[in-house]
Order: sequence, then C-alpha cells, then structure tokens
Amino acid sequence: MLSTFAFALILAHRRDAPIHTPYAKSERLGISGASLSAPKVPRLGLEEIQVDAHGTFENPFDPEDVALDAHVIPPSGQAYDLPGFFYQPFGRELSAGKEVLSPSGSPKWLVRIAPKEVGEHRVELTFRDRTGVSKRTGIHFMATEGTQHGMIRVSPRDRRYFEYDDGSAYYPVGSNVCWGGDPGTFNYDQWFSDYGKQKANYARLWLSPFWTTFALDVPGKPEEGKGMGQFDLGNAWRLDYVLDLARQNGLNLQLCIESYNILRNTDAYPWWPKTPHNRENGGPLRIWSDFWTDPEMDRLFKTKLRYLVARYSAFSNVFSWEMWNEVDIVQDFNVDLVRDWHRRMGAELHRIDPYAHPVTTSVGNTMGIRDLELIPELDYFQTHHYGSPDLAGTVLLQQSRKAWGRPHLIGEVGADASGSREKDDPTGIQIHDPMWASVACGVSGAASPWWWDNLTAPNGLYPIFGAVARFVDGIDWPGEAFQLNDITFAYQSEPTKRQYKDLIFEGGPIDWGKSRANQPKTLTVSPSGVQGPLPLAGIQHGVVNHPDLHNPVRFKVNLPRPTRFEVIVGDVSGFGGATLKVELDGERIMTRDFADTDTSTETLTKYSGRYGFTVPAGAHTIRVENVGKDWFMASYRFVALTPRSKPPIDGWCIVGNDTVLAWFRPEGRTWQRLAVMKEKLPPVPPTMIGLAGLASGTWTVEYWDTWKGIVLSTRTVTVPRTGKVRVPLPGFDGDLAVKMRKGRR
Repeated sequence: MLSTFAFALILAHRRDAPIHTPYAKSERLGISGASLSAPKVPRLGLEEIQVDAHGTFENPFDPEDVALDAHVIPPSGQAYDLPGFFYQPFGRELSAGKEVLSPSGSPKWLVRIAPKEVGEHRVELTFRDRTGVSKRTGIHFMATEGTQHGMIRVSPRDRRYFEYDDGSAYYPVGSNVCWGGDPGTFNYDQWFSDYGKQKANYARLWLSPFWTTFALDVPGKPEEGKGMGQFDLGNAWRLDYVLDLARQNGLNLQLCIESYNILRNTDAYPWWPKTPHNRENGGPLRIWSDFWTDPEMDRLFKTKLRYLVARYSAFSNVFSWEMWNEVDIVQDFNVDLVRDWHRRMGAELHRIDPYAHPVTTSVGNTMGIRDLELIPELDYFQTHHYGSPDLAGTVLLQQSRKAWGRPHLIGEVGADASGSREKDDPTGIQIHDPMWASVACGVSGAASPWWWDNLTAPNGLYPIFGAVARFVDGIDWPGEAFQLNDITFAYQSEPTKRQYKDLIFEGGPIDWGKSRANQPKTLTVSPSGVQGPLPLAGIQHGVVNHPDLHNPVRFKVNLPRPTRFEVIVGDVSGFGGATLKVELDGERIMTRDFADTDTSTETLTKYSGRYGFTVPAGAHTIRVENVGKDWFMASYRFVALTPRSKPPIDGWCIVGNDTVLAWFRPEGRTWQRLAVMKEKLPPVPPTMIGLAGLASGTWTVEYWDTWKGIVLSTRTVTVPRTGKVRVPLPGFDGDLAVKMRKGRR
C-alpha cells in the first residue's frame, strides 16, 4: 500500500493538479526589464540576458505553466528561437571534505545566447503564464570577431569523424569524469586543470542517477523543490561552474542525461527503488519498463530537454547530448521500444537546440546494437567495454564492426567494471593501450577510460593523455580518408632456429544474453590452423544462474608433440562464483572451484590465473566447461604449437591521404598477461613492416615513445607508384607508435 506522502506526490503529477513548488508566484504578468551581461561579446561567446519577468505560476520548470522564450535575429536575418530558464545563483565552500552550496541572491529568469554571426543581434522576449502573454523588444547586443573554433559537428567531409564550425578537425582525447564525490566541484578544480595541462580536450559527465554531482531529477517533496517535474538548482549551478571550468582548460563536455541504473531493480548498481521516477517515490512510473511508453514520462523528459537546451546549449564547449548511459542494461530491455523512444526524443532535441549539438547514446554491449545505432536521430554511437584479457585487441574488434558511415566512440573502457584494479595496474596499462589502439585503427576519438577518481588521479596518470594528444595534434581526421591497413611483418634478420608461437583464443565477445557466442562450440585444432565457429566467447556461463547461456568449448586436436594447454581465467562472478571442469578424452582431468565465499556481489579477482596441463602427442578431445553457478572470463592457449612465420609483433595501422598512424606491441602483450599474470614478454626484434595504399612520394617516418609522447627518431622513405612500401622498425620493448607524413621533414 502506498504511503500518504507517496499518494500526494502522485497526485502532483496529474495535469489537473499542478505541482506546488517553493518557487510559486502570484504577480501581475509583465516584463519590467532586461539587462545584458555585456554590450559586446565574441562570436560564439556567452551573452546572458537577465529578464525581470513577473507572472502567476506554480512551477517555473513546467512550460505548460510558465515559459520564457527568446527570438534572436542575427545580422543575416536567419532568426532562431531558444528557451529561457529559471536560475538560482549559489556560493560554495568545502566543509569537512564535502562541498556545501548556499543560495547567493534571489532566483531569476535568464536567457543565454551564443551569437553565431558577427554584428548586431536583436532579441525579442516572450513571457507566458496561465493568465496571458507579455513581450519585450528593443534588446540589442554586438558580436565581435572571436577566436573560437565554434560548435562541434559530425564532419560533412567524412561522416566518421568530427570537426568544428570553422572546419578544423576535432578528435576527442580525454576521460570519463562523471561525478565529483563529496568534494563536488572542488575535485574538478584539480582534475580539469590536470587534464588541461596535458592538452586533453574531452570529458564526459553524468546528469543521472540522483546521487551524482550534476543530477537534475532528485527525490523528495515538491514543496522543497524536489521530485519529478522540478530540477535541482544547486546541481544545475554546479554544471554551470564546471562547464566554465572546462572551457578554461580546453575541454569539451559530453553530457549524459540518463543512466540505466534508474531503471534497474536488481543487480548492476540498481537505483529504481530510490529514483524519483518510481511511483513509490512520487514519480509517474508504475514499473521501470513503462518509461519508454508512458505519456507523462515523455512530457517530463521533453521538459528536461527544454531546460538543458535553455541553460547549457549556448556553451560552445558542450560537445554533445548523450541520451543514455548503457541503455541496453535497463531492466527488461526491449530494443524496439528503446529505439522508438530515442527517435521521439532525438527528434525533439534536434528541433529545440538552435546550436545543433550532436546527439548520441551508449550501450554496454561491446559490439553495439545495429537496430539502435543507425537511427537518423542519433548523430554518432558509443560502445563500452570492460573485462576482456586483451583490451587493445577488443578495441580493434569493436571498430571493425563500425563501418556504417558515422562516428563511433568507445565511451568507456576498463579492465574491470567492478573496480579499478589499481594494485594490478598502477601505471595505467588499461588506459594507455586502448587509447593507442583506438587511434591506430581509426576510431572517431581515443578510447575513454573509466576510474578517473581512483586510478588516474591518485596515480598521476595524466601524462598518458598528453602523449596521445601530442601524437594526434594537427591531424585533419576528416580530410585524410583513413582506412585500416593490413600490415605485413618480416624479420630484418631471419632467426637461425625454427620459432614456434602460442595459439591463443582470447578477446572474444562477452554477452549476458542469448547469442551465437553463448552456445556450445567445437573447434578442430592442429599446428596448421583452426577450423570451426570463431570467435569463442570470452566468458564461460555456468549451469545455475543462466543455464540457457551455458557454453562449453570442445577442442579436437592432433598434436605432433606433447603440448601444454591452458585455460586462462580472468574475473569470476560475485553472484555465486563458478567451477572450471576440464576433460581429456572424456575423463575429468581438472576441476577448480572458484567459490564465492562472502555476501558481497563484487566481482572476484583472486582466481585469475592459468590452469593447464600437458596434452600427449596425437589425437585427443579437450572439453572445457563451467559447471558452477555463474560465469568466469575465459581465454585458451596452446603453448608453442604453431610454427612462426613472422616476428613476434602485433600491430594496428590506418593509412590516409597524407598521414599514416600505427601502433605496435610484442605479440600477445595483453593487459591480463602484463598486469595480472605479471609475464615478462621478450622484446620485438628489428622488424620490417609492409604497408600498401600510400600516395607516391617522399614520406617522413617518426618513431614515438607512447608513454612520454616524444619522437625517438626519424627517417624518410620513398613510396613508388604502386603505393607499397617497406618501413624498418627498430627492436623495442613495451610498445612503439609510428607516424608518417607525406612530403614533410
């Protein structure tokens, strides 16, 4: 049974019972004045008009109750409209490690304009309440020449990349910095300064769930300014502050409006029980799945979009609006309903935003969701990835599936979704490697790491971003027509003894739903190759929690000599653990119980390791199965099985009209082998790489230290008319980046 308080909140959402807010007014309708923040502002600078508006209303956030709108007429006469908004200034202080806001002055109505043209702008204001309409004209300001590049767009020259209004390229390099914790904006003072010093140019903020620093929808009583239909003015002020701070430090911000947590009732950090959207807390939704079709929820979300556009769209360093974080993880995800909702709300956002900021959304599914990804209302798409043993290799897999003619960003990446793994990885390999791999395989921006507050900041890992920023500086991404290149590798000096390499199955898809990955598979393995349904899943599901996803793997092998076989176990589920069972020719040869012995649901990392045995020469069948309750992450390795035909090196490369970007590492240098297994891999010997598709002429080759972001050495090569060239690489340990520029020395 609902409490009296909850029932009263529900009534507040009926259209015949308006919300009673602490901001209600009963005054004679009119606009008594309007003052400019400055008579002149640079083009795309911020002009702020304070409007002395009066009227009768209950809820200043509800445009059906009261609304301020501006009609802006630039010198060209191409007028546009934008909404005004209700504003409360605040002051801030840090008390016992926690940010405390205090109102500073009275609430007011504001209009923010970023003039698109140089010259005189005229503004006409309209203020409407339940009694009528009041207008004011005669407002003028000048826009002067400015130094800003402009707003960010999907490039019309190459719709896989971004550019500014002035045509200069924008390649995002930065991090998730989604909330500030107890110190709030005081943390951003330090964080954004540190990113800015490294010339990072991107950060992502969350405006949801309700406990985050910038949340607009917070639970509580309407008469206290809380609950659905009102917005937290203190948190909105925090976002003002941080947007300006980001501008000072050269950062463009992606603003994520909602997160899957608010529509989850169990598992994966659920906040449905406490979110203001929930009817039990006064919201309009009986159940989480109603979000996508409920008319009142649609109205409330459009109201929030209007407020966001009114308050923040004039900031030229707003990169984009992200509708949802990992929308596919909401409870009872229905792709048809979610797609249709994105089409409605995306169309609304494009309609009301006069500055046409790009609109996006993100999914937790590493490989994306095509039915959602390609709708016209989204300008670009994001996938997230955690937990594979080879984070860099998975970046290539993600990008190889995104040849759909629009930008793709890896919006979150990390070694483990449940924790930073700082003890395993204090130097930030999980940050470094995905960023460099994403650059070298043509992702629309550098992969964006998570764990800003408990990995990047405490370990001072900001120079990783600086190294990438210096490497990509000056590259005209939309003008290069970059394409992935198939690199060939050869020894500069052939080894005297025959070399063998491991056969490894890793970095496969990780899926918690029915898919081709989550089915039993059989592979035939020999030194000459592999036959069967690849790739293998990067996860083994158990027989209790998700029996329909149970996916054992069988290897049919014919070995010329005794060979070690290993199951490489990564993370293990904190919802009951798992059990590894291995059979050889039908006989159990190994069982390992990965027991979940505590009450926490945190992912288990203590079982990470190699579990193997020697398989005799000849024909055999190996079966690997999880007979436990839940999942474990899995890779598989046959040690020194196949003859080596090339040097032990992995590489990624894109070739453009005038630029080549490449990144190399020792073969098999994965995050898991370095950070968890603590393996010391042998260095790469001097290698000759072969590239194709280059313009003929002289090219300068730069060899880069990827951690310091400096050029180690340079040389020139001549590309013939065939477009094929061989480029020597020095021997190296760790990794190495290469940049080639045509006709430059």
